[in-house]
Amino acid sequence: MFKKLLRRTTLVLSLLILLQPASVALADYRYDWWGNAMPSQYSYVAEDAYNGKELQVGDFNNPMDLFVDNNNLIYVLDSGNNRIVVFTEDFNPVKIIDHFRSANGEENITGAEGLFVNKDGKIYLADKANQRVLVSDQEGNITRIITRPDSYLLDASVAFDPKKVLVDDRNIVYIISDKSSQGAYMIDEAGNFLGFYGRNKVMLTVKRLLDVTLRKFATKSQRDKMVNFIPVEFANFDIDEKGFIYTVTAFSDDPFEDSMIKKLNPLGTNIIEDTGWYLWGDMPDFSTTETTWLTNFCDVAVDENHFIYALDKGKCNIYQYEQEGGQLAIFGGNGSTLGRFLNPVAIETLHGKIFVLDNTKKNITVFEPTYFGEISIKAFSMFEDGYYLDSKSLFDEVVKMDQNFEYSLLGLGMAYYEGDNYKAAKKIFERSNVANGKYSEVKKEIRNEWMKEHFAFIFFGIILAAFVFIIASKIISAKVHDMNKRSITKGDK
Repeated sequence: MFKKLLRRTTLVLSLLILLQPASVALADYRYDWWGNAMPSQYSYVAEDAYNGKELQVGDFNNPMDLFVDNNNLIYVLDSGNNRIVVFTEDFNPVKIIDHFRSANGEENITGAEGLFVNKDGKIYLADKANQRVLVSDQEGNITRIITRPDSYLLDASVAFDPKKVLVDDRNIVYIISDKSSQGAYMIDEAGNFLGFYGRNKVMLTVKRLLDVTLRKFATKSQRDKMVNFIPVEFANFDIDEKGFIYTVTAFSDDPFEDSMIKKLNPLGTNIIEDTGWYLWGDMPDFSTTETTWLTNFCDVAVDENHFIYALDKGKCNIYQYEQEGGQLAIFGGNGSTLGRFLNPVAIETLHGKIFVLDNTKKNITVFEPTYFGEISIKAFSMFEDGYYLDSKSLFDEVVKMDQNFEYSLLGLGMAYYEGDNYKAAKKIFERSNVANGKYSEVKKEIRNEWMKEHFAFIFFGIILAAFVFIIASKIISAKVHDMNKRSITKGDK
């Protein structure tokens, strides 16, 4: 009876799995060294999704941005309703700011696309529709309006259509303008234009080099028809507690060589090292005659452990990277079910949770890390902080749960390496393609270790060999001398 019940239960469960929509059954994945999509353990799961009505603030209308301030309050830029809604971490309503007043009277923010709240609680709104940035207090009183700066440093042809804004600890305002490839505007408290920050570079490819050569021999009318090589504009950015600014570029015509995500220092220099293999976004589609780039980044967020989360508007994915650029997880996807998106526009993190704002669904999805995701974050965090040996047990558990996780194999190998267990490190590095450089290093250490262990034997062996060589040389020399002496004696006779 029990066996029959077990068979029926198994059959029912199998049918339920087969009948599940594909969007629910798909697992998380990441790319290996060769660019193959590998299934992975779930790092994050969608716990819930909240719309305005469920949060008792009325339906959202064209929500455009999301922000978490220093007090762990969550701000939603509900542009269509001309308001900002503020929640606690648990999404309990705190306040609604729906009236904005300046010296000119009532201000409208329905054209705003970007939101930032500085350490003092000032609210910065990138009002693209009106080509300005509004600075408001927590009551909606506009204390400053930033318009296009008047400066000899600024070319008249450069657009000023603010779509995203952030502020550093020096109260310097960084503005990403639509249709501007110069980088982010930098404006100080006095309204002075300080220049552009972190401009993307044009990547030289074989095709571009050929076009440049052809341009030299083309007529003026032909050159006018050719595509000008200009840097791609930033799509969005975020700033961490140390003042590093992380930028994300919407797309790239060569993501194998380009840095679609950057970590910029105060000089605007990218400090994420180029590892020489594909990092950012999804693999291109090579199925057609012309390669199609699938990734369309729209936002980036950095958590308290400096893990990077990039939001892809194209495939509706979330990409997780450790601070050196290693791809850890890809999850989310397109769809109407929980954990999937129709038009994601903003991403934020708080205490391990991930919040994603969907403009079409008009809701906020909350992701929480799984056990696998938690120990992965702990392992990489400890490793980055220099606790190599302490991270070993965590990496070991991660690898046991996901054998395809090449970056965790690298971390486990490095834990053995830092503990001077080079033979164990070599075995781990052999399993990870991203550890090629470390594999060479550990082989060198093994050779050095072998030399140290056998130094006395090698040293005395060399001395013995030298002694034998000297004795043998003397014996041979004596014999040769004796033979020559005998030959001379015979000749005299």
